[in-house]
Amino acid sequence: MRLICFMQDIQPRLQTYGEKFNQLWKQFQNGYEPSIYNPEQAIGCNGRKNSFMLSIRIEQPKITKRIQYITDQIRNIPGVYIMPTEYYHITVKWLGFLTDRRHYDYDIEPHTLEQIIEQAGQILSQIPEFSVRLGSVNGLASFIIIEAEDNGAIAQIQGRFHEDATLVPNYAIEGEKWLPHLSIAGLKSQEGLKEIKVRMNELRNVEIGELWVPCIDLSQAILQKPCPQCRIVRSFPLLHRDLPA
Repeated sequence: MRLICFMQDIQPRLQTYGEKFNQLWKQFQNGYEPSIYNPEQAIGCNGRKNSFMLSIRIEQPKITKRIQYITDQIRNIPGVYIMPTEYYHITVKWLGFLTDRRHYDYDIEPHTLEQIIEQAGQILSQIPEFSVRLGSVNGLASFIIIEAEDNGAIAQIQGRFHEDATLVPNYAIEGEKWLPHLSIAGLKSQEGLKEIKVRMNELRNVEIGELWVPCIDLSQAILQKPCPQCRIVRSFPLLHRDLPA
């Protein structure tokens, strides 16, 4: 029943992501001044740096080559930090910060992390494999991003965690408010902002391509300069289904 409901919910959702991304683009191009990228900080993290999330790794050569085509066009603009290819990922769900003792809602103690891993494996094993289309360049907060269209799959996964993963905190920007994306650069200053907007406008119609998602990774990110250091802790296979014809 879970699988049937998941697939029925996804099919009607040619998500309103297109509208939301277009609104984001208009804001970015028309007077919006993004916050400055600081890889050692996160909103409300209170000095915590050991972060865990579920994510989709981006490592397909054809995809990374097209991303690098875009980053090469903005690499020398003042104030732009280009993310290394090993950082490329789409966040599925942020889990929280690993700490020895829990003080905040986003704190995860070591024994709790083990229980979360068990719950994640059970939930994700029931989620069918899906595709993600990486589309246009855009601006989101202090990042330059690639828009991701997943037909609602990530929002559905987040919903399953809200229902069934009792140890994982829920966050306000998840579900319908979430915009799937891949961060490719950070804005360290607003020095080159005008040039960035012009260059991104020139690159707006460049599309990256489509990828198939057979698994979701549990990733650890250490917040540090010049960008978070990420590693895959575990991979959870999704429920296999044949590629669409």
